[in-house]
Amino acid sequence: MKTVLFFRPLFYMGGTEMAILNLVKKLKGFKIYIGYSDETSDNNLLNRFSEFADVVNMNNIDKFNVDILVNCSAHYHLDQNIKKILYETKILWIHHLINMDKSVLTIEQECKSLDFIISVSETVTRKLKNLFPNLSEKMYTIYNVVDSDEIKALSSYPIELPLSKSLNLVTVARVCNSKGFDRMLYLAKCLIEKKVDFKWFIIGNNYYKDEYQKIHEKYEEYKKYFEWLGFLDNPHNIVKKCDYSVLLSDEETWGLVLTESMILNVPCISTDFDVAYEQIKDGINGIILSREDLLSYKNKIDEIINNKDKYKKALSNYFYDNSLIIDKWTKLFQDTFISV
Repeated sequence: MKTVLFFRPLFYMGGTEMAILNLVKKLKGFKIYIGYSDETSDNNLLNRFSEFADVVNMNNIDKFNVDILVNCSAHYHLDQNIKKILYETKILWIHHLINMDKSVLTIEQECKSLDFIISVSETVTRKLKNLFPNLSEKMYTIYNVVDSDEIKALSSYPIELPLSKSLNLVTVARVCNSKGFDRMLYLAKCLIEKKVDFKWFIIGNNYYKDEYQKIHEKYEEYKKYFEWLGFLDNPHNIVKKCDYSVLLSDEETWGLVLTESMILNVPCISTDFDVAYEQIKDGINGIILSREDLLSYKNKIDEIINNKDKYKKALSNYFYDNSLIIDKWTKLFQDTFISV
């Protein structure tokens, strides 16, 4: 049985970690290890991984041998523990393009050691190929695994919410500037100007505490419209009750929360980062807003109010197929992977 180590220095509850967890839960026929090195990693999250894999604190070992190393951070070279890992096949799994100029892809020796570079969307793969054309033959797209059955089961858990009779919005994201909280506040002001009665539920941690405090202060004047719920293990039963899931980020490599929401037949309002167009059909099953032209939001209020049922109906047959994704990862690990 082949051994596979997924390495990420810091594990906290975010989209990347959920993508790894969802994949590990579905993989069959491999011995799986989860490697980390940052002692501030979320123990509750690591315990969830331990149900499906052996969790290894890399600080406590001198050497680790595996058949396949999957690096889940483009900046793994910044962690000395990576030198302890001996492998036959090395895969870089790209979830983001942040600080790409400081990533391993800019280091010639590191690039030579990579066998595959897997990204989570066609948008990211395209950008990577433009940035690093010399590595394009190693680059492929494999979408993230999303556990539809679990999401639907969790969405059925009973919960009482102070819902509006007119419009209910939900955002599931870390509370930080890059997730577009200034845009969200502007959209809220547009709704208020139109005298729309609404509730907006914010689900996310305050990992960036200084940013969280400043954002929260800006929202104080409008607090009657917002419910700040913090991090929740199960956001799905709240999302299910809302008219739209809203994600107005600066950039996303794959908006996991968008996919999860659509699985629950909840339409999405997103900004126009490139990958949004891979996930949402603008004006058909959701709405895509400008990241730059906030004034245009005023023209979208009637569409948001009047078309929510139309978009929900358009998602009634939405299906996210994991089988092809699992097959690609399995073939990759079994050395039978040809192309994507």
